[in-house]
Amino acid sequence: MSIVSKLKKNELKLVAEKIGLTVPGDAKMIDLNRLIEESDVFKKDYEFVKSVIEQVLEEVKTQKSQLNIEIELERLKLERVQAELKLAKLRSSANNSETSQRR
Repeated sequence: MSIVSKLKKNELKLVAEKIGLTVPGDAKMIDLNRLIEESDVFKKDYEFVKSVIEQVLEEVKTQKSQLNIEIELERLKLERVQAELKLAKLRSSANNSETSQRR
């Protein structure tokens, strides 16, 4: 099994573009796989293609990590807003109780 066949579609597209291949817009995974493996670059300089694949995989990993960090940050912001809302409701409820007891 080729190293190329282990890649996801978006990774295949990135690799193909980085090694200078023209990627059709409607290309399927099998088409991208074949495009890369049948290219002159792949046949003549496999090590270069391998290094491009490693670079693409690292970029994708970094992007996923960054996205996870952003998601976690948004989750924390949401939790904070929910806690503030709960606190405001409790304060409002306490104020309403005080007001009704004074009457």
